[in-house]
Parts: sequence; C-alpha cells; structure tokens
Amino acid sequence: MHNTLALKFLMISASLMTIHPAPAFAQDGSEPEPAIGIMGIHADPIDEPLVTDRPDFTESTLAVPLGRVQIEAGLTFTRDGAGGGRHAESFEAPEALLRVGLIRGFELRIGAPSYAWEDDGSAELDGLTDMGIGFKLELGEQSGARPSLALLGELSIPTGDREFTSDEVDPTVIVAWAYDLGESGWSVAGNVGASSISDSSGDRFEEFSSSLALGIPLTGSLGAYAEYYGFYRHDAGAGPEHYFNAGLNHLIDNNTQLDFRVGLGLNGNADDFFTGAGVSFRF
Repeated sequence: MHNTLALKFLMISASLMTIHPAPAFAQDGSEPEPAIGIMGIHADPIDEPLVTDRPDFTESTLAVPLGRVQIEAGLTFTRDGAGGGRHAESFEAPEALLRVGLIRGFELRIGAPSYAWEDDGSAELDGLTDMGIGFKLELGEQSGARPSLALLGELSIPTGDREFTSDEVDPTVIVAWAYDLGESGWSVAGNVGASSISDSSGDRFEEFSSSLALGIPLTGSLGAYAEYYGFYRHDAGAGPEHYFNAGLNHLIDNNTQLDFRVGLGLNGNADDFFTGAGVSFRF
C-alpha cells in the first residue's frame, strides 16, 4: 500500500509540472494580462530570481509567489566509518519537494518519497522513504535590525517501505530568519527547529536542530554558501550531530537553478562525508 500511495503522489506531481502560466502581457504589448497559475487562480509576476530551500540545510524565509509552483529535486551520497575498517554508504534521490503558492506569503509543501539505498558494510537495504506535507508562512520582512522571519511546519507521513519508515506521523516545526547585509549581496540566515520522532521500537523522542548560513554572491548568476547545522536529541541513547557544508548555486534563468554541495561531520556521531547536486524549477 505504501508503494501505491507513493506512485499516486508522483503521478500527481508530474501532472502539476505540466502547468504553465498564461503570458504576462497582451499580444499587442499594450496592457499586461493577469497571469493564471495553479488551479486557475491569479498568479503573481515572477520577475525576480527564484529562491530555493536547497542545497543547504537552512530553509529560506520566502514563500513561493501566489499561484506559482516550484519543484526542487536532487540526490545525496553519504559515507561514514562503520568500525572494524568498514564504511557505511547511502544514496537517496530524487529528494523532490513540491512548493505551491496558495496565498501571498503562504505555501503548501509536499515532499515526495525518495528511493534510498544503504550499505553498512555487512548488508544492503533499499526502498522508499516516507513522504511529508507541510507549509511555510512568512511572518515579516527585514526592517532595520529585525531580520525577515518565517514559520514552517511539516508532518512526516509513514508511506515508506519497512526499512525506511517510522510507522508514525512525526511533526516538525521550524522558525527561519534571514538578514541581507546591505548592497554587497552577502546575507546571513538560520533556522531553529524541533521534531517529535518515533523510532523502530515505537518509542518517541524529541530532536532539536539549528543552523547558521552565510550566503556569498560570486557573479550575477553564481552564488556560494557556507553553513553549520546540528541535531540535538533529547534521548539518552544518542548524542548531538554537528555538520559543516558548503556549496554553489547557479541560475540558468530566473526560474531554473542548478546546485551542488559537499559537507563533513564535525564529531563522532555525525556522518563523515556527504555530497549532492540538484535542480529547481518555477512555473
């Protein structure tokens, strides 16, 4: 049943990708025509470059414009020491996130199940992960010393295969903030999050997270970032995980972006190394 639900969701996502807005201007170039976006509702103009929530861990404070659809996807490879000279490796794709602007400053977020593969040096596992559904709500723009703010919520839905599902609905709440550092184009942003996660034995524990990212413009279409993020479990059986990662994002045009990232674990609980790449589209 889990695989059937995942297949249905992917078919819906694919159908949404075929929707394109109406032209922004009348054929004679005189008066702008209202753009028609998802589900036939009014669509805001998209003159500015898209803002994505990948490849870094930190979520942005901006929702997708009203009536627009943004699809972000990619893949990640992870490697970690498994002890005894062995290494654990994992791969996950397509990490697809569907973002839909339902009203100004508010978006629906649907995370499609990904295919996951793991090899701990003694056995291999593969299957589909859980899907997720959530929202992003803009709370305010940057003003003076106050950063822009947003609230995100998500529910992890247990649609995955047995090896990759928690078998429970797991909620997450995130507060995102961002601050542009003047005309230089540099920016700083961060997240603070809390999750309630169930493990394979059916027990539930709390996990907190935080991040701090520096955005660096390189050219008109190429940007870079450097970031710290960590997970802190309220569970006697696990300690914190600390990571550093950096990456690039390249705008093909205002509605298409390519990205790349590479990261390292900063303590023994964290994975040793990970890397990934992705692409994002806005319609």
